[in-house]
Amino acid sequence: MNANRIIDMIVRQVVRRLVTRGVDKGFDLADRTTRKPGQTSAPPSDSEAKRQMADSSGRQKQNMKQVQQLTRQMRRFMRF
Repeated sequence: MNANRIIDMIVRQVVRRLVTRGVDKGFDLADRTTRKPGQTSAPPSDSEAKRQMADSSGRQKQNMKQVQQLTRQMRRFMRF
């Protein structure tokens, strides 16, 4: 491998990380601006999670949270 290729690889990695951080910060900012005043972003405790799983509406909320977590994980590993 020549030096030009190595430099290109390093630059691509740095740019990819910067873009990923920027996208994450943008999503966080959008989340904060669209959140309702009473909402918090703190995860529920174990006892609260168990209570939510007891009723059907709690299951739907838990499924939505899992989808949101999966979406965040996918966003971090997507390559353009």
